[in-house]
Amino acid sequence: MNGNEPDRQMNVLPRALPSLPLVSFEEYMLVDDCPAYPMNFFARLKFSGRFDREKLNEALGVAVSRHPLLHRRVEEDKRGRLQWVAAEEDMPAVEWIDVNEADAYPRCRGLDLSRRTGLHVRGLAGEESEDLLLQFHHSCCDGMGAFQFIEDLLVLYAMACGNAPEEVSPRPLDEWLLRGRGRFHLSPLKFLRMLPDQAVGLLGARQFLMRRPIPVVPHEPPERDETPGEAYPSTCTSCLTEDETAKLRAAAKRLGKTVNDLLLGDLFLAMNDWRKPEGFSDEDGWLRLSVPMNLRAEADRHMPAANVVSMVFLDRKGEDFADAGRLLDGISEEMQLIKRRRLGFTFVLSLAASRFLPGGLRRQVKTDRCTATAVITNLGSPAEHMPLTDDRGRIIVGDMVLESMELLAPLRPYTIAAFAAFTYAGKLCVTLHHDARYMDKSQATGLLDTYMQFLRASSA
Repeated sequence: MNGNEPDRQMNVLPRALPSLPLVSFEEYMLVDDCPAYPMNFFARLKFSGRFDREKLNEALGVAVSRHPLLHRRVEEDKRGRLQWVAAEEDMPAVEWIDVNEADAYPRCRGLDLSRRTGLHVRGLAGEESEDLLLQFHHSCCDGMGAFQFIEDLLVLYAMACGNAPEEVSPRPLDEWLLRGRGRFHLSPLKFLRMLPDQAVGLLGARQFLMRRPIPVVPHEPPERDETPGEAYPSTCTSCLTEDETAKLRAAAKRLGKTVNDLLLGDLFLAMNDWRKPEGFSDEDGWLRLSVPMNLRAEADRHMPAANVVSMVFLDRKGEDFADAGRLLDGISEEMQLIKRRRLGFTFVLSLAASRFLPGGLRRQVKTDRCTATAVITNLGSPAEHMPLTDDRGRIIVGDMVLESMELLAPLRPYTIAAFAAFTYAGKLCVTLHHDARYMDKSQATGLLDTYMQFLRASSA
């Protein structure tokens, strides 16, 4: 670094970085946001023990200062372009709420980026434990970015309490890398080389537009300006045992597949199987999974929390579910094709192109039809390489233990079931975020239980 470059040390405040125009994916997440379906996701961290609340707020302030997009709001510039600008509000503090039931969620509302930042942290105080509930606006970051922030928060809290090992410190971040987010290191030459492969992606885009997937539960969504009601968010979580998780990995390896292939195939089977006794079966209806794909490169490892992600879509119906082995083979082949031809870029490149068409990205936001039956995001093992882990893979913060987690992906009109899969402390866990307006608790639990039964069968 020469003397003329900006200070890039890890604790530079977000105001040191100039205003940043929103990239296409961030803008898409923003225009798709509405009171009825907030474009927000949640992470609930369940601890045994009690926090030092003053030190937690101290750690939160420093952690946010390292991730500029989490302490910014959105406004239009003089030419009408959306940009991230420094927030005028003070650094956030944890909002503490007493909860009588261990798994109860407080009522939440969407985060309005025109008025405030896209991060809200709540502390849920129970009789014997305390949880952290982190709410993120999806324009600010994706799930991987959220876990970058969570790692910082926990490490900084341990350091503030004076019980972090000497070798543990926040990983270095370079906030100036945010200027390149949304470009995915695609030089003009690399982009031109990708075009033949993207033609395959355009065929998939045609199928995306021509097919009409069905929601997991038939319903008509509310108006966009309605609030999600008292039961937002609504969720349930289930986990395989460590032994079942190990067997699932072994089964995937034996079959020449990935665990992600099994997660996708078994979710298709579970949705099809669960819908029949509920009276929702439709042999001719397409079930579609919306699957986030991480587009990070090695050069992004020091980028603060951001969206470096795209979406791919898988469709199956009727006869596809008759042979589970053939279904799994087809999904594995399709996912390999997507990776080999870099078709994860098709969605974000189409968003970038849509910005130049009449109506811009707002034309992409439609509530008059279902675009996906369900969402499933697989975060792998987000805590595996974090500091502060013990030999069982649990995060230890002083005398507190992170016992378990829940991750809630956003819901959309007609897409009222969002699954998040992750492994923590050797156990594969799945959280189902469901729309309580159209899927009650017993239905959600039944759908998740069906899914876990298929996963256990695969592990066996």
